[in-house]
Amino acid sequence: MFSFFKQNTQSDNLDNVLGQIQTDWHCHVLPNIDDGSQNNEQTLAMLQLYEQAGIKKIVATPHIHSDYYKNTPQTIALAHVQALGVIDQNKIDIELNFAAEYFANDHFLELISQNNLLPIDNQYILFELSMQQAPVFGRDMVEQIHKLGYTPLLAHPERYRYWHNKPSEWTKWRDMGVCFQLNLLSLVGQYGTAERQAAETMVNLDFIDAVGTDAHNVVHLQKLANLSDNQYFKKLQTIPLLNGL
Repeated sequence: MFSFFKQNTQSDNLDNVLGQIQTDWHCHVLPNIDDGSQNNEQTLAMLQLYEQAGIKKIVATPHIHSDYYKNTPQTIALAHVQALGVIDQNKIDIELNFAAEYFANDHFLELISQNNLLPIDNQYILFELSMQQAPVFGRDMVEQIHKLGYTPLLAHPERYRYWHNKPSEWTKWRDMGVCFQLNLLSLVGQYGTAERQAAETMVNLDFIDAVGTDAHNVVHLQKLANLSDNQYFKKLQTIPLLNGL
């Protein structure tokens, strides 16, 4: 069964396209836990493409969103064990760790107050904002994360359209000590022209601290083959990203 996925999902165009990046700090590869991989077969197919693309380490970041994905450290750890079994059985040469992608709402604030968080590399707390409206409690949230000794890492800032004509908002969040994680899929137009242009602007402004694929499936990973001749991706490979090995 697994050989079927290996045969039908690999693309020569992906060969080592992410070799300089080497690590992915944002993806949804753990099976049956959110809107990413739904089973072991899909997880395997994604991992095989990651391996072909030159990725050596993945930090899986399942959603924790109290309205949709009520994950906990325990549920994520169990899905991680399941994925490790897939890696072992199929001899995938990738290190797989886990953290979480938190949705910034009252539940996230409660988890911060309890210090019940899953950081990336024991340091970075990955969180996302609403796509519809700008946050009203940003400074307090960021200060609380810092007080715990962690560094807040904002997922895909290029996707928040309410900031696209307000680059001063990007500066404000960075001045609060928030690091920015860019979705590589934004550079290939996955979310739209506005998001791609915002991503390019942020790269030009040197506002990117880390990158991730935010891949949910094999189609997302296959689209990353288009990065091979992308000038903004080439620039990202020349800076010391936080997620470099």
